[in-house]
Amino acid sequence: MEIRRMKAVALKWWISLAVIACIGLASGVAFAQNGQGLAAVGAISPANPFPRWYTDRSGLQLGQCLDTANPPDGCALIAAGGLPNPAAPVSFPGNFPGEFFYWRSTADIAGIGGNAANRARIVLSTQGGFGGPTLTPSDGAAAAGVFARSRIRVPAGLTPGATYTFTGPFGVRTLAADAAGTVNFTVDQGCIPTPGAVPPPCNFAAVLATTNVGPFLTWDPAVAPAPPAGFIGNPAVAHAVIGSPVASNFFRIEGADVGGPGVNLLETNQFLNVIGKLYVRPATTTSLTSTPNPSIVGQAVTLTATVTPAVADALVPGGTVAFRDGATVIGTATLVNGRATLVTSALAVGTHSLTVAYSGDLEFSASTSATVTQTVNLASTTTSLTSTPNPSAVGQAVTLRATVSPVAPATGVPTGSVTFRDGATSLGVVALVNGSASLTISTLAAGSHSLTAAYGGSPTFLASTSAAVTQTVNAAAPAPPPAAGAETVTIGRAERAGNQLRVEGTTSRLANGTFAASVEIHDGTIVGGACTGALITTTPVSGGSWAFRGTTTILGTSVCVKSAGGGVASRALQLK
Repeated sequence: MEIRRMKAVALKWWISLAVIACIGLASGVAFAQNGQGLAAVGAISPANPFPRWYTDRSGLQLGQCLDTANPPDGCALIAAGGLPNPAAPVSFPGNFPGEFFYWRSTADIAGIGGNAANRARIVLSTQGGFGGPTLTPSDGAAAAGVFARSRIRVPAGLTPGATYTFTGPFGVRTLAADAAGTVNFTVDQGCIPTPGAVPPPCNFAAVLATTNVGPFLTWDPAVAPAPPAGFIGNPAVAHAVIGSPVASNFFRIEGADVGGPGVNLLETNQFLNVIGKLYVRPATTTSLTSTPNPSIVGQAVTLTATVTPAVADALVPGGTVAFRDGATVIGTATLVNGRATLVTSALAVGTHSLTVAYSGDLEFSASTSATVTQTVNLASTTTSLTSTPNPSAVGQAVTLRATVSPVAPATGVPTGSVTFRDGATSLGVVALVNGSASLTISTLAAGSHSLTAAYGGSPTFLASTSAAVTQTVNAAAPAPPPAAGAETVTIGRAERAGNQLRVEGTTSRLANGTFAASVEIHDGTIVGGACTGALITTTPVSGGSWAFRGTTTILGTSVCVKSAGGGVASRALQLK
């Protein structure tokens, strides 16, 4: 059975697969393509109506191959005769080819049927072209389309009606020779250029799902020579390639007498017309600002990155930026309309060399800002002081409390220590706990005292001193003179070391000439002629003397002794 020439003249861009073939078939066509397709398509070029680039699934990004001079005809435009004026720069529409390549590769096998003049060729490409009346740029920007091609042609030398297996980098096809011993097979996928009316606009992403291509084949870097700088190959030089997803970086034909009588296999790993220009992403400029600068430790600082194309472009850079303090990444952010911000309050006191690095995206290259020096100063503080009770009595415990607070916009809790002073005399140094420190004293003499609290500062907070608090200490009221014949009590020793208490003294004789049997020792002083405070112990009197040495859970600063005979006395404890 012979399938004659099939001609498609009314295909539209939205058709994702077209087979345009002139194939003689004996047993049909078998497809086993394994091309992995393409990954992404770029925005439309400002210079012409085609995408700027295509990227395969390995990440290789190729742009429009439209160079004519460097290297000489590296995109095979002049050799193909596609430019109206090869000596002039490429420009749309006046000096633009009817078709051009993002990527192309071909391989030839000579000696088909034993005749050196008979050559088989495989053609693989991702290319741009025009659909419309002329299939040229004169059909207008709306006629532009991109498609992926897989073509096998054997113009002579095969056995008519015989079936042959063609293996290429993207898989296997089984084709039958026609009555003339030829194979002419083409599959185009994507927006396919066809003559006729200008088609609807191309969906340039339609070619991404192609099975004809992917990944792009490139010259094997292990085989000399290397390709020209910026290209994946040289169309004029045969070379081994890499990139086949099925490890078949060759072109092979298998079938009866394909190479002449008894020669059933021909193969080559040399590929010509390896065309592809590495896409050079447009340069960008990245700038950084920090506000406020200088700042105070703990204060929120806003870092703003702005990424713009180095050359005016309709596109706005996207992707992410990384903010750095020296070599340390302190945060990342996604660009929105070319800008990204990061707010941080974690910068320590000192100077910081801040930069922001743009990582680039598929449209634009990476860039890094100039360094911004951010100065972070110590936070100011205020210190306040209270004394309780005020006024107080001689020997009475007075509690001093200092509170240290940051001054806005600083935040956080100051650490370090506070020195309490009576005038210029230090009363004690106490560490801050949650911003506060307390000191209890009972040694203030009668009179007026100018008390202050001085915060010594920390690696984060500045020192500060409170306003003076005037503490008034009143003298203890004198004990009333004993009545005639009344008993008197004398405290000769009053000491406390921790919870160890030692109090000793004497009592006078009673009116009857005897001594009281015991005395009570209280925590407190004399108020209104009587002892105040809790009872510590009762101690016997012997010959007018009494003494107590022992432990106590009552830890006051003075004691009051009351005799069973009615005498009272008080004395401040000597603390050891």
